[in-house]
Amino acid sequence: MASSPLRRSVESTAPAAPRIPTSVLEGLFVRGLKVSGRLVEELEALGYDIKRPEVDYPVEVFQRAVLLARREVFGELMDEEAYRRVGRTLVDGFASTLVGRVAAVALPMIGPARAAERIPRYLALMGRTDIDVTMTPVGERGRRIVFTDRYNRPDLMAGGLERMMELANAQPRITVEERNAEGYRLLVRW
Repeated sequence: MASSPLRRSVESTAPAAPRIPTSVLEGLFVRGLKVSGRLVEELEALGYDIKRPEVDYPVEVFQRAVLLARREVFGELMDEEAYRRVGRTLVDGFASTLVGRVAAVALPMIGPARAAERIPRYLALMGRTDIDVTMTPVGERGRRIVFTDRYNRPDLMAGGLERMMELANAQPRITVEERNAEGYRLLVRW
């Protein structure tokens, strides 16, 4: 059965799922977690071969790989803390990749407020131009940030932002205020 012109139009306007650059997976697994043995094999079975990386990966491969890291490396922790640890490890590892160093080198010089303003730029480096970020000041040392993000858990983002803010010479406290299927809201204080 042929699809109608209206159906083709609607299908063609649906946003494509994001693709995650290999530098993000390299940052988490090669540089951050320094995986070996069985975990390397499990990643390969999921679609990420650390020995022969592709340029980028479907976001679903990234999601499965993050779940593997949560389960295998941080399995003794509750979900929220485990995903925060994965996020922190991802940012640490990504900051040591060629692409990540470009962003990380400036963080100590620009400080936490300007680092927060650059979140959309940093997400784009990580292949996530699809995330809309809305930021509202909360005093001089805080931001309420709303992310439209169907693919990441809010705790993963919270952990990544914690580590990013630490690299910007801050002592952050990040609270997940709201979670839903289309995104989440974080309160970031430093």
